[in-house]
Amino acid sequence: MRTFYPALVAIAVTIGLGSAAAPRALACPNCKEAVSAQPHELEGMARGYNYSVMFMLAVPFGTLGMGAFFVARAVKRGILPPM
Repeated sequence: MRTFYPALVAIAVTIGLGSAAAPRALACPNCKEAVSAQPHELEGMARGYNYSVMFMLAVPFGTLGMGAFFVARAVKRGILPPM
C-alpha cells in the first residue's frame, strides 16, 4: 500500500503552475521603464531599487526580532512561564 503525501503533491502542483506562468511574467512595469530611461535618470532609479530591497529585507527581520524581544522580556518579568 502506498503512502499519500498531500504536502508533496501541493508543492509539486505549485512548482508546476509557477513554472508554467513564468514566461508571462517577464518583468515588472518599473523594470521595463528603466530600460527606456535616460542615463541621468538611472542613478535615482538604482538608488530607489536598492532602498526598496533593503526595506523589504529589514521588515521581516525587524518584526521577528521585536517579537522575540517581547517574549524574552515577558519571560524575564514572569508574565510568561519559562520555556
